[in-house]
Amino acid sequence: MKKVYFIFVLIALIGQSALHAQTYMNMGDNIDIPGYSWIIFNPGTYTIPDPGNDGLIRINNQQNIILDGANVAVDGANYSGYMIKINNSKNITIRNFESASRFKYAVYITNSDSIQIYNCDFSFNKVDSAGWIDVWSDYQSALGGGVMMYLTDYVDIHNNTMKMQNDGVALYHCNHISIWENDFDWNTSYGIRMYFTNSCHIHHNLASHVNRPFTNPSDCAAILMIVSNENLVEHNDFSYSGDGIFLGQYEYSSTPNNNIFLYNECSYSPHNAIEATFADGNIYRCNACNYSHYGLWLGYSFNSLVDSNEIIGNQSSGIAIDRGFSNIISQNMISDNPIGIELWEGSAIPPYQNQFSHDYLVKGNLLEGNRLAIKSNNTEHLVLDSNAVIYNNDGIQLNGSSPQDTFYFNYFKNNALYHIENLSPDDIYAPYNSFFSPDEDFIACNIYDFADNPAKGEVIWHPFFYGEPPVVTDEQLEDMTEPTAEWYAYPEVCGGYGGSMATTVSWDSTDMKEGVASVHCVTGNGWDIGLQYWPGSDTIVHWQLSGQDTLIFWLKTVNTTGYGFQFHQIRVGNLCGGYYKYSGSPNVLNAANGTWKKIKVPLAGGGSPYNYVRTEIGEVSFDDISYVSIHADTWDFGFEIWLDGMHFSSFSTGLDELNGQNLSFNCLPNPMGESAIITWRTDQQGPVNFELFDLTGKQLYWKELNSISETTNQFVFCNPGISPGLYLASMKSAHQVQIRKLIIR
Repeated sequence: MKKVYFIFVLIALIGQSALHAQTYMNMGDNIDIPGYSWIIFNPGTYTIPDPGNDGLIRINNQQNIILDGANVAVDGANYSGYMIKINNSKNITIRNFESASRFKYAVYITNSDSIQIYNCDFSFNKVDSAGWIDVWSDYQSALGGGVMMYLTDYVDIHNNTMKMQNDGVALYHCNHISIWENDFDWNTSYGIRMYFTNSCHIHHNLASHVNRPFTNPSDCAAILMIVSNENLVEHNDFSYSGDGIFLGQYEYSSTPNNNIFLYNECSYSPHNAIEATFADGNIYRCNACNYSHYGLWLGYSFNSLVDSNEIIGNQSSGIAIDRGFSNIISQNMISDNPIGIELWEGSAIPPYQNQFSHDYLVKGNLLEGNRLAIKSNNTEHLVLDSNAVIYNNDGIQLNGSSPQDTFYFNYFKNNALYHIENLSPDDIYAPYNSFFSPDEDFIACNIYDFADNPAKGEVIWHPFFYGEPPVVTDEQLEDMTEPTAEWYAYPEVCGGYGGSMATTVSWDSTDMKEGVASVHCVTGNGWDIGLQYWPGSDTIVHWQLSGQDTLIFWLKTVNTTGYGFQFHQIRVGNLCGGYYKYSGSPNVLNAANGTWKKIKVPLAGGGSPYNYVRTEIGEVSFDDISYVSIHADTWDFGFEIWLDGMHFSSFSTGLDELNGQNLSFNCLPNPMGESAIITWRTDQQGPVNFELFDLTGKQLYWKELNSISETTNQFVFCNPGISPGLYLASMKSAHQVQIRKLIIR
């Protein structure tokens, strides 16, 4: 590519050395430029329509021309015609035009080669704001915009601005085009449109927010590549566009695309960050494909390499491929999607009815925090190798017919429902995987197969690797909403379009009720967001809740849609696919809109103003509980949720209490070493007493403290020589006493 470009520049320089002297002229209509000319247009603002659609400036069957438009602004007046029209010419340079606006295209070039266009502003030309676009149409249906080329080769377009119109640059049947460092933002059809255009280098351009505001997404794209092959597209900003990248082959050609897409920002698309349909042999590497409807939609694509991309927080699937085959998905970070990777065999589209879903290598990916990490339906010979499948609501799910699937050397950790869920009738060969589990029985309960339903196939998972053994504990935390824990938000698949649908979880150290932080979830999605607790570090909890009767937490929401929350649910479950589902009134969330409310959920169900109805899903017992999740839904509208002070309690006083308590406090770390930070909040200003007792009730420590109301107060408790063990810490105000367990190491 560099060698070709160097030869082109050298030819252009040799040609320009033979130019006539500079010629100065005013802009006008029907100006025919002879060869070997260097034209400098006199500065000024010109309003000149092109009623004949034949160009104000015409270059026909010429060569070696420079057009310089420094400080020249040309207004075409009626969005038709062209400022410059070139045919059957070569070695033409167009540069420095201050503006060319309100034409159909500022520049229209056919049957030419060796063209340079740089330092020009060709914006505000023909624009449409509604209607769907035929992506398969040829140059006769070109939409208008900055520059259009047909049958034109060896072109360099750089450092231009072409925005606020249909197309930035439109290329039809062209080859060897270099487009770099241009601004194509805010067009309404395409930043760059390529139709049967090959061997181009597209790099370091801005082409974001390319969309039609009244027909979203209208098949608009930052870059469209129809039957275009051997192109290199790298380091471009394609964000916030209908599609970031959109390419298709369909039945127009059997030649492999072999395009390479590197380091492009394609996020925040209301449709797909990258869409490739009926496409062959493309490489997608190191692109950002986040917070779109789909991260990569590769329907009917084959021989693709999807490698080292960032695929986070999309509305539906991170990677979705219908009837694809021989694709490699490797080394990607795929997190916080409803489905991480989705492979299936949908309804056939002629003439591809004999193409089926088969032969995938999925290797070395991180699949974390998805509602479902991998979903495979009627896909034959799926190989999963060395992936990390961790902290998902559900791990790998197989549906339909899944013959010859093989999983090995994968690492499974803390998937709430199952690591592997075989809903197909076929056996799955899954040896040499590493399970973050304390024993074989626990691994077996994380796998759903014929042992759970005789109609399903077996998952053959021996031999296996334990990996590093986890810490298994039955200790119940006084506050599950502190930064020692892990929290994930699992979004449901959301219908319709709409970019910027991010779902994020963070710690909020300013808006909280207890401890040092609250859990804060923000989503633009709104469809059943499950906000779930996991213990931090390499820990598995097996809580014995038989002696507990209440789940208590502080809750605050923000919902400005005017419709309120439509759905609310709490789940308390184990790591073998079983959980208790508590279906509550969405009014519990609506009542907390903009204010902190204390929520108490009876583990037996019912008993509160919101009458939580408990349903048992799968096999579950209060003798073995590992996680808690809070679910909310606004039917496609975004919202925020804060959680704080979450714990199980056997002291269920005042279940209908929704207003704030007088006093809350916490000790961190717990267990403590030489010191701990004691934090507390109270509704009333005044003194409080901090005390420490042993289990016999003997007082070991006492300190009077002063409180500031509605503020997080704190002091450092230094161990005065108390022996290691379990103790009771007490915080007492004039109206209330709170007691916490405190372990001293």
